[in-house]
Amino acid sequence: MDIRRIMTSKIKSKQSITSVFSQIDFVVTSQRNKWFLSSVIFFGLGCGVYFLLPARIGLSQIGLVVILLCCGFWMSRRVAIIAFGFQLAASMAFGGLIAALHTELGPTHIPTKTLYSTEVTGTVIGLEPRGSRIRVTLQPSKIEGLPDDQIDWKIRLSFLGDSTLAIGDQLWARARLFPLRPPSVPGDPDFARNLYFSGIGASGFVFGRQFEVIGNDTSIDNSYLSNVVEGARQNVSEVIGSNIAGPEAGIAKALIIGERGAVLPVIADNLRKSGLAHLLAISGLHMGLLCGTVFFLIRFGLAAVPPIALRYPIKKWAAMAAMLSGLVYLGLSGATIPTQRAFVMLLVVWVALLLDRRAISLRLVGVAAIVVLVLRPDAVLGASFQLSFAAVGALVAFYNGPGRTWLDRQGMLSWYERGALYLVGLLITSLIVTAVTAPIIGYHFGRISMLGILANLVAIPVMAFWVMPWIVVTLALTPIGLASLPLAAMKPGLTILLETADLVAAQDWGLWYVTGLNMFTVASALLVLAWVVVWRDKRLVIPVIPIIIAAIGVQIMHRAPEILISGDREGWAVYDSETEILHVSGGLSRFQQQIWMGRFGVRPEQQEDRVQVCQGDPCHLNITSGDTTARIVLASQIGNPFYACRNADIVVNQQTDLPANCQKAGRGVVIDDDVLWWQGGVAVTLAADETDKPQIKTVRDKTGNWPWIIIGGKAGR
Repeated sequence: MDIRRIMTSKIKSKQSITSVFSQIDFVVTSQRNKWFLSSVIFFGLGCGVYFLLPARIGLSQIGLVVILLCCGFWMSRRVAIIAFGFQLAASMAFGGLIAALHTELGPTHIPTKTLYSTEVTGTVIGLEPRGSRIRVTLQPSKIEGLPDDQIDWKIRLSFLGDSTLAIGDQLWARARLFPLRPPSVPGDPDFARNLYFSGIGASGFVFGRQFEVIGNDTSIDNSYLSNVVEGARQNVSEVIGSNIAGPEAGIAKALIIGERGAVLPVIADNLRKSGLAHLLAISGLHMGLLCGTVFFLIRFGLAAVPPIALRYPIKKWAAMAAMLSGLVYLGLSGATIPTQRAFVMLLVVWVALLLDRRAISLRLVGVAAIVVLVLRPDAVLGASFQLSFAAVGALVAFYNGPGRTWLDRQGMLSWYERGALYLVGLLITSLIVTAVTAPIIGYHFGRISMLGILANLVAIPVMAFWVMPWIVVTLALTPIGLASLPLAAMKPGLTILLETADLVAAQDWGLWYVTGLNMFTVASALLVLAWVVVWRDKRLVIPVIPIIIAAIGVQIMHRAPEILISGDREGWAVYDSETEILHVSGGLSRFQQQIWMGRFGVRPEQQEDRVQVCQGDPCHLNITSGDTTARIVLASQIGNPFYACRNADIVVNQQTDLPANCQKAGRGVVIDDDVLWWQGGVAVTLAADETDKPQIKTVRDKTGNWPWIIIGGKAGR
């Protein structure tokens, strides 16, 4: 009987497993229309995974993998489930191939050492006001100390804010140039990667007014057009400044021309706390509202003329006008990367309208994602790309699914019922966006505004029905000098936005600080979410269950480091979880301190109570972690290293080397100038008990050997 029962149990188990696989095979086979969207997910995954490798892989190697996987797809095309697996693998490999291609085409011979005082000659190709400074992108023709034939990259220089410059100006300047800077410590933002893929090989600042415009190069690409656009931006900025007073002027400039330098720091902070910071960065919301307003006004106006409406495709005319307005807005806003991405997404929508295809669908979202990643594969690792496509994808899936019922019933409702339905839809939209983007915001920025749902209930309608229409009118009337009226009408709407941000930001309990999120966990959550949104079938949840379990396990096992030592050998931070005090060095920059405070969940208003600056050198700390207490000595230069080595578990000496036998004298970890110079910044996770050892991670270990990672005066390959 026992044998029969065991055999019966085994047979039932096999039947259950076979049934599950057969159901998955049936869904995959019967819904081939979703293969494309699944491939888009894995294409983006391939782009991201490539940049997380320890070093780059050659184009020929990845190309061979792509070819083999495509052959596997072709050979297994009659077996749907196997062909689907090959297609996903090929899509992922192709994403890696695109990323590798962009890496190979990146700038070469970028400087690896600081040029403390050098003469630079070049052509201005970009201007971006930044408060009291102007950020200038320069195409250099000569840099003192560097061979001319090795300058195939651009530089970014900071000038005084009152400097008179224009696109196309050829200038000479005395400046200090810095190489691309790697992350200060493992886990910090990697700004160097974005600069590298933007073609920028160095950044720095000009000494005072030590520069001279020596001519204007009209031969550079799009010089005339760039001058026209920059002149229009400056004109709009002056018009806004002369017609709107107070903090509203800074918001207006940020919304219309993308100039955020005029926004007061306290206002920018309130917008971040209230979940309205997305209003300052011109992206999909702004581009969509502006183009949508133009589309509606043009189509409404043409529909009011029956001879035109009955004879001509006014919908396509309105779509073309919206495309043109989006292009103009792209130029006026400074054509930043998020704005370019938003324009590409909307361009796909308008092209679909012109081709009589469905304008809003997940397939078009997938096409837009592919276009963006083919142009900038590194964008997949940025918060902007992740937030944009996560929010848009979730909303399109909802309103093409459950929300479609609401939209189809609007024609049968009265005006007040439509208004109520709009408010309910806005609330649901805010809830969906908040839920989907929360892990992304928490990972990248360390805090989530839970009251942002309510703030956006006020801000989005004000933007859609008040501010953005007046922006369209302002841009239309500025060339003829009649912008004062629409700007005056716009100001009350901007005031409402500011007051809403102030009110919500004042509620400290609505801002949640998030620490300790693991990258694998967040990436897995996004992958599972995208998979579920695409398939929307409970049987296709089964393949991602192992990913969910792995993500939960990794997050449970993850421990955030308690000690951070900057690779520039100027600052450090030690967090005591028992007392919730963050100890920092006296030489730590304010910018770096704000980043590390966010990592440890220290609010800005708690800085006075929870952040302690160690003025001594060396600094002695006793930090408890689990069942152990670590004795830590941190200094820029230790006068008596042997005493520190004998009496401390962890010794940090930032600017000089420690004796070779120092680690043998003590029981713990030694981090000195040699380690920081060759390995970059260090993060240390303390031992949880006596049997455990501290875990040490360096920037070199975490970021890998890439061309934009310059450590120890050497760039990766």
